[in-house]
Amino acid sequence: KTEATQRINTLKKQILYYQEEYYENNISKISDEEFDSLFLELKKLENTYPELLEPDSPTQKIYRAKQTELVKSKHLVPMISLGNAFQNSDLFEWEERFSKILEKQNITDENAEKCEAKYIVEPKFDGLGISCVYENGKFVRAVTRGDGEEGETVTQNVETISDYKKNISEIEHETFEIRGEIVMKKSIFSQLNERLIQEKKKPFSTPRNAAAGSLRQLDSNITRERNLSIFFYETPLETSHTQFKTYAATLDFFNTQNISHSKDYYPCNSIQEVISAIEKISEMRQNFDFDIDGAVIKINNYALRTRIGATGHHPRWAIAWKFPAIQVQTVLESVEWQVGRTGVLTPVAHLEEVMIDGVKINRATLHNPDYIAEKKLNIGDTVLLERSGDVIPKIIKSITSEKIEQNKQDEEVSSTIFIPTHCPICNFATIKKTEEVALKCSNSNCPQILKGKLEHFVGKKCLNIKGFGSEICDDVIEKKLIMKFSDFSEIYNFTAEDWEKIKNFKTKSITNMISALEKSKTQPFWRIIHSLGIAGVGEKTSKTIAKHYANFLEFSHISTNSFENLQKIEDIGEKTAQEIINFTENSENKNLFVELENIFQTNSKNNSQNNSAEKIQNIHFVDKKFVITGAFENYSRDSLKEIIEAQGGECVGSVSKKTDYLLAGEKAGSKKTKAEDLGIKILDITSFLNLIQ
Repeated sequence: KTEATQRINTLKKQILYYQEEYYENNISKISDEEFDSLFLELKKLENTYPELLEPDSPTQKIYRAKQTELVKSKHLVPMISLGNAFQNSDLFEWEERFSKILEKQNITDENAEKCEAKYIVEPKFDGLGISCVYENGKFVRAVTRGDGEEGETVTQNVETISDYKKNISEIEHETFEIRGEIVMKKSIFSQLNERLIQEKKKPFSTPRNAAAGSLRQLDSNITRERNLSIFFYETPLETSHTQFKTYAATLDFFNTQNISHSKDYYPCNSIQEVISAIEKISEMRQNFDFDIDGAVIKINNYALRTRIGATGHHPRWAIAWKFPAIQVQTVLESVEWQVGRTGVLTPVAHLEEVMIDGVKINRATLHNPDYIAEKKLNIGDTVLLERSGDVIPKIIKSITSEKIEQNKQDEEVSSTIFIPTHCPICNFATIKKTEEVALKCSNSNCPQILKGKLEHFVGKKCLNIKGFGSEICDDVIEKKLIMKFSDFSEIYNFTAEDWEKIKNFKTKSITNMISALEKSKTQPFWRIIHSLGIAGVGEKTSKTIAKHYANFLEFSHISTNSFENLQKIEDIGEKTAQEIINFTENSENKNLFVELENIFQTNSKNNSQNNSAEKIQNIHFVDKKFVITGAFENYSRDSLKEIIEAQGGECVGSVSKKTDYLLAGEKAGSKKTKAEDLGIKILDITSFLNLIQ
């Protein structure tokens, strides 16, 4: 058995390695026959020794390649927010509003059997909204709520959640959508945070934040490890409403199909019954292993919902009851000042641990020095802590200070909490401008600030150096491989010996990093501008600036004389123009500009053509909408998107009648099918490149 255990572990490592090489790097290290032989051997051993079979075995799960980005997709029907009710009178007023709408449509008692306003009341989950779309009963797409019009596609990640439904039967129409909330159970949240603290990583503040962070991962294996849950609650498409007629019938359908949803819902025939249902949910709140921040009241009849309609912000046929904030008393034990990535010092209160709605609370943000002074907080005070809507807790007031002032009416209490005069990281003096509330470190090369700047510099939206993540950034600064911002270009000059100082960096990691750095040298110069982290200059403004300067060298020579010309550029106001000038005239940055130009050669013939491409607008692209789908051998989706935008086109997330072109690679899937149905022109990579030429 010992030999079997060793062989199984060896096989699992080998198979995972070959899968990573094949799916991540497009490299076949062994033949299909050899791979199948290893896989079959593992399967036989696990069948012979079932006690050695583990859930993470390659035989038990499909390998998922890491996503390079979360692509945006438009919702079939907008995911709009709900209006809120905080007291009973709000519910009666809501009923009165939609009743008047019905009266105007001459819906009388004769129609009561068809259109009677009955309600369903259910818990309001405090999680992340999700839309799951099915085509002919098969799951094809999951999209986060986003801005309501479009969200991020997280299909692979949702497939790792045990509550997700792969197939749904007995649907009368081709396209079917269900919406729900993704949550993390409180018990799992506590375990996750304990593990993160042990690993010296930052814990999540709430189960909702943990759920959102776990779902929006590029690596679906991380999502799988987080054990998320889904509760579905709605079918927004009109075709579904013609099938089910009422929300109660939809919930019955969920039951028969084993679709995860809350079983704690209440049919009601009056607002008074609704109020009673809300009270029951509130009483049960402590017993749930997940956060709820209220109740949702919906009109049951779909035909009636259609008549009542919606505003631009929320449906008129539903309303959310918000639970009042939970308040508890605790003791302020100490205050820790944390330095953020932008140099802002944020005070964090360390509290005597208390339980709020099943979650252990021992910390709360104090925002800034003015907040501490306003609340008259002192170490050792009994304070009132509030957690509203199951979000990050905050200190409402000092009960101790309040009592002192009540007992001694002529005595006013003030805070004696020490406000740092020096940064706790680098010991440089702190500064606070009169017009600002933030306390900041005055050292632009403070290690904590450098970590944040370097993470931005190498990040996906800037130089996009693959594999250069936050932990490596931290290590580079902590090992003092870089000690100031103007030396950031030195990462391109690191030797193998330098990289060996980084934790867990061996020969393969070093080779991959050097390759990634070399590959990044082809970036257009708007990305270099963006990487500098100039205040007010984001991705969009960087692209706009790049259209007005021939290359990075020309941009780096901007001076005070350029102030008025800068303001003539779209998206640049007086404040941003001044920030750009301050940055380019800073003597410490001059050497960095020269080094970056030497690395990226934006003034060379080849790169000049690449960078000036944004100025040339192609008649085949201008004002045209492109959708990109599938995989491309020599291009990432980001690079294709840049080419389209540079030629004057626009990239959108989903196929519709308004789409002009679908750029399709390998394994294009349902988007290509839909484009064919709509008669949209489909381009392969060759015909796409011909369009440019």
